[in-house]
Amino acid sequence: MADMQTILLAGAALCAGGAAASGWTAGVIVANTHFDGLDHGRADRMIRRVISATAGFQAALLGIATGAALLGGARAAAIVAAVAALGFLSNVWTLAPRNDKTPPGMKKRNSTQRIVAVALTLIMTIAALSAGVLAAFGV
Repeated sequence: MADMQTILLAGAALCAGGAAASGWTAGVIVANTHFDGLDHGRADRMIRRVISATAGFQAALLGIATGAALLGGARAAAIVAAVAALGFLSNVWTLAPRNDKTPPGMKKRNSTQRIVAVALTLIMTIAALSAGVLAAFGV
C-alpha cells in the first residue's frame, strides 16, 4: 500500500495536470475552432467567455495541487502551482468589463484584452504542467 506522501504528490500532479489540460483546451483548441467557424466578433466574445469561465476552475485545481504538494513535501511544486493559480485568476481581472471612456474620435479596442488573456492562459498552462511534473518527482 502506498504511503500518504506518495498519494498527496500523485494528487498534486493529477490536479496540476488537469489544470494544464483545461488551460490548453481553453487557450488553443477553443480559440482555433471559434476563429475557424465564426466571424471575428462572435469568436472574440466566445473566447472571452470561455477563458473567464474556466479561470476559476483552473485556479481551484491548482489551489488543491498547492495544498497537496505542500503536505507531500514538494515545496517547488507548491510554489509553481500557487503562482499558476494566481495567473489563471488574473484572467478574470484582465477580461473584466471596463468603465473608462474612450477619448473623442478614438475607437475602443477590446481585442488587446483577449490577446493578453490567451497569452497568459498559455503561459500559466506551461507553469501548471511544470508544477505537475515537479510534484510527480517530489521536488
